[in-house]
Amino acid sequence: MKTTPYIFILFFLFSTVHVLGQNYVDLVPGETKIIKGIAVNCEGVVKKTKKGEDLYRITITLDNKDNNFIRLFTTAWKVFLKNDKSAIAKIRFLNATGRGLSATSGKLYGQPVNIKVPYSCKKCPAPTDKKTDPYHHYIKNYIIGIQFIKGSTLAKTYSIRVPQKKVPKVRVMLD
Repeated sequence: MKTTPYIFILFFLFSTVHVLGQNYVDLVPGETKIIKGIAVNCEGVVKKTKKGEDLYRITITLDNKDNNFIRLFTTAWKVFLKNDKSAIAKIRFLNATGRGLSATSGKLYGQPVNIKVPYSCKKCPAPTDKKTDPYHHYIKNYIIGIQFIKGSTLAKTYSIRVPQKKVPKVRVMLD
């Protein structure tokens, strides 16, 4: 009777890990996979071998084939922040060692969506032209989301280190 809650907790943990792990897709270098209408490609080149590790240059390319991708934020930003909310793709290098400032993960970001907001300012100097509207003279730019337009391409190159004679294992998740 006392073990029943523990068995339930273990079952719950294993089931949630399985569900969360399904979002990532394995990439094979040289193959293109279509995920949510976006073609994802991975290319790897061995640059050198040093201290029992191979240094790879991995290029991840996203090509939007299907439709426009737009994500609006709940709050506007004055500056574009590169965080999880603004990332289109999250990349993991499973067997990367991370030595020598090499990458073990990465993110690809979309283009920011800007909006211009006019405002009035009582303490600011008046416009030099008397005919201009003082309300529309002062404008601030805010970032309200990200976009990845149909037909556009994103690419980024990462330097990773893997154990010698091992092929890099790359996974990607699109939001």
